[in-house]
Amino acid sequence: MVAAPGQKVRVKANITPSQWSTAWNGMRNITRSVLAELRPLGAKQVNLRLNTSGTESKLPVFIDWLAVKEVTDILNQKSGIKDYGVYRFGDPLTSKVYDETVDKVGKGIVRRDWKCDQLLREKRVQSRLLVQKAGLMYQQFIGIVAEQRGRRRCVGILTVSFRRKPRKLSDVDAKMKEWASWPKNPRSGGYPKSKLVEYIEQRVVLGGPTV
Repeated sequence: MVAAPGQKVRVKANITPSQWSTAWNGMRNITRSVLAELRPLGAKQVNLRLNTSGTESKLPVFIDWLAVKEVTDILNQKSGIKDYGVYRFGDPLTSKVYDETVDKVGKGIVRRDWKCDQLLREKRVQSRLLVQKAGLMYQQFIGIVAEQRGRRRCVGILTVSFRRKPRKLSDVDAKMKEWASWPKNPRSGGYPKSKLVEYIEQRVVLGGPTV
């Protein structure tokens, strides 16, 4: 079933971009904005996973994957895949780092330097090969906070990838917290909503643990 314009779409395993219709196009535009803002800080790729709609469990589904042209060209040459966001859309990928990131929402950003062999073993073969092919060996993960029907949830995570640990780490952290709608003052309870979170609240049936 194809979503009508303005209709809330559901997150579930093995969905396709065409089933999301205009909601997919809007999400891709926002992913572009996230990458554009983080690129001056060294980011080469971003991806978004959201929890399965209508559940409080941690059941992630890939929603988008976007990289700068140099990375996209490398992966296209090696794999023949032109758009990994389309290719991986609907992938029900579970991972240790996903669970850890959701558990730390509002408390801390999760970091991984995949040059460490022990950490690299966490990744599925498909994900590990993708990281190695693209040369993006440092990643940061943050839980996204959104609200619907008076319930605030960790609805998924935003991942930002670099070739190496960024020099301006505090600036990267601050920008990621803005996009994930973390409060500037946790005690205040006020969550400023980013364009990403506003769109998710308006167009997606949310899922994930309450926070």
